[in-house]
Amino acid sequence: YKEVDMINNGVIIPELKDTVTISFDEKPGMQAISMTSEELPPVPGKHPSVTRDYEYKRLGTLSLLAGIDLHNGVVTETVSRTHNSNDFIAFLKKLDSSYPGEKKIRLILDNLRLHTSTKTREYLLTVP
Repeated sequence: YKEVDMINNGVIIPELKDTVTISFDEKPGMQAISMTSEELPPVPGKHPSVTRDYEYKRLGTLSLLAGIDLHNGVVTETVSRTHNSNDFIAFLKKLDSSYPGEKKIRLILDNLRLHTSTKTREYLLTVP
């Protein structure tokens, strides 16, 4: 993070000239829900805010995979019903398409096994 701070403050680091730094994390197991009835809009003099019913329908769980560009704050995300190497590879492909040209992408990752799985490593061998 110190290098990113230096670059963001105008310090030129030659070996990082064409490099973007992405901080990545995932949130698996998020509840997907929908409301069972419409929201009621505010009514002046009666209800000052939107009224919602407390009942909802469960639609399963979702996984959010997201990365934030530490230089400009742009977020790249994918949402899926599963949480595996294929989902991580789909995120990497989306990220790669967001930075065309000769940009190098540095990812800051945690130690989750799917980041270094055989499938992920095989995919990474196919990209420059």
